[in-house]
Amino acid sequence: MKSSVVRLVLAGSLVLAIGAAAFGALEKWSAYRSPLRRPALASTPHDVALDRLAEQRAQRAEAERQRAELLANLTGEAMVEMGREIVHGGRGFCFNCHSIGAEGGGTQGPNLEGIGERAASRVEGLSAAQYLAQSLYEPEAFVVEGFAPTMPVATERPIGIDDLEILMVIAYLETLGGRRTVEPGMKALELVPGSEKSR
Repeated sequence: MKSSVVRLVLAGSLVLAIGAAAFGALEKWSAYRSPLRRPALASTPHDVALDRLAEQRAQRAEAERQRAELLANLTGEAMVEMGREIVHGGRGFCFNCHSIGAEGGGTQGPNLEGIGERAASRVEGLSAAQYLAQSLYEPEAFVVEGFAPTMPVATERPIGIDDLEILMVIAYLETLGGRRTVEPGMKALELVPGSEKSR
């Protein structure tokens, strides 16, 4: 009888030990599965890539928020100033080929001094804004006499400015000898006559 009691005690202890081990393993698994209690694991290349992607998405969202704020508060005067910054600040690479008066140094393209006035008479039937838009989106549509057709499409590399920036550049260039006619909310591409892109 004594041996039966000993066996019963040993069996009970074994059951308790197995149960405790199973409970401990289950608790550790639950902690791992819970995102709040999951222990920090070494980052894998996949984790790093996901983190970078999330960061890029956050940066894009912030840029879009800033752009929406800019558009909501954009004035004609601000467009001219921002266009000036694109041209003179190097963002548009304009002075690689053009100059404005004595500023710049590019001689591969025409001097842009007074372009706001000249643009209205360059191509019959086009306003200054239409001519400037065509020059930026379809530079080979009209090439000024004495110059080679080397101007790249402004939205493509190496220039790579977007449609809003093109509208700002047009606003600025119109003021060089003329007056600004483009307004916030306009679409620069729609100024290009007969453009397939604007349909």
